[in-house]
Amino acid sequence: MLDKADFEPIGRLGRTHGIGGELSAKLSVDLSVLWEEDERLFLFLEEQELLIPYRVRSLRAKTDELDLIAFVDVMTKEAAEALVGRELWLERAYLDHDEAEAVLGLEHYVGFELYEADSGQYLGRITDVDDSTLNVLMRVETPLGDELVLPIAEELISEVKLAEHQLYLQVPQGLLDL
Repeated sequence: MLDKADFEPIGRLGRTHGIGGELSAKLSVDLSVLWEEDERLFLFLEEQELLIPYRVRSLRAKTDELDLIAFVDVMTKEAAEALVGRELWLERAYLDHDEAEAVLGLEHYVGFELYEADSGQYLGRITDVDDSTLNVLMRVETPLGDELVLPIAEELISEVKLAEHQLYLQVPQGLLDL
């Protein structure tokens, strides 16, 4: 039996697309990197509290925010409709290797605990990542219930602990004093 602790939720299946079994999906990871490396990529769906593997048949971008996914044994629109709304899971081993930064999108960190990298100070829980402006910002709910808005960029991230859902960020000097 598969241990859920070895997997990471990466998104949710949306509506069907066409008649060939494709589904739209909003993902927090860039699966195209993994798809290029491993043509036998499996994603997992939860059924009756068990994770069931589904082999990816095709993967392509629909928009900047949506991908289209088809699974090997899901060949019709009717079969795909049974999967609509289901959460997608990926083996954490794919995310723990050196290329994890290329795979994870910044929105994947929503829900993570945020720590200041230099001091180790707990800043709060990341509630949103806003990439609608040139500078990507994250919203953080502090332990006192206040909201921090901080810039987030790959070069500011010093450490990510996926299993613990913790992110260590080098916060630019003076931002925490505001």
